[in-house]
Amino acid sequence: MRLERLLLVPAVVALATAILAEQASARTLARRGAARKPRTFEIQPPFPCGTEFKVSCGYGPRCSPAHKRVRSKTSTPDYYALDLVRVAPDNGAGKSVVAVAAGVVRHAGWARRGWAPYGKIVFIEHEFVDRDGKHYQSLYAHLDSVTVREGERVEAGTPIGTLGGSSKFRRHRYGPHLHFAMYRDAGSTLGGGQAVVPEPIGGAEDLQRGMRLVACEKPATPVALFPVPADARGGLSK
Repeated sequence: MRLERLLLVPAVVALATAILAEQASARTLARRGAARKPRTFEIQPPFPCGTEFKVSCGYGPRCSPAHKRVRSKTSTPDYYALDLVRVAPDNGAGKSVVAVAAGVVRHAGWARRGWAPYGKIVFIEHEFVDRDGKHYQSLYAHLDSVTVREGERVEAGTPIGTLGGSSKFRRHRYGPHLHFAMYRDAGSTLGGGQAVVPEPIGGAEDLQRGMRLVACEKPATPVALFPVPADARGGLSK
């Protein structure tokens, strides 16, 4: 009986570790009308490498009415948008925001018409094209300043502006934060396309409000649910 128990321990530990690993890396599901970002399209967080940042608002309208529900494939709702802040005084106001992947800047400056609540924005069309020929775009909103021009090509990590709280041609209407969202086939200008679940971002998945991360640093490896007995690690006890 003891032999059977000892043989079972490694299997239980392996199963528990696998479950934890799956939970730790579980991708947020895309609701109807939204799309997932392909894993082959790797992006970094929208802050310089080494920057500690926090998810101040996760997906959906529970923490922000601006994060609207996904309705159809022909709209760009921001249900899967993230509000991000730097772990720094004043949420990192005035500090650098960077492109998450290589692409071309399609809009840089104050948002117009129905997008005016987003304040100063940068909208990038990325070079990545998936196997179905779909294109992907990213939006960086409520910026305090914009440091790129329309038509400019940027790489992942290129500074594109500074974190702020701008909206409707007012520089400090909201508290300092970055509204980040991704779309698929939105075209070269704002509007149309599908909302995209942006995960993984720099290896991080299952993003939730309050989560703290470090840009370009892989999330910690999950630990086993149960301690492994010394005799199970080194073979059967005598």
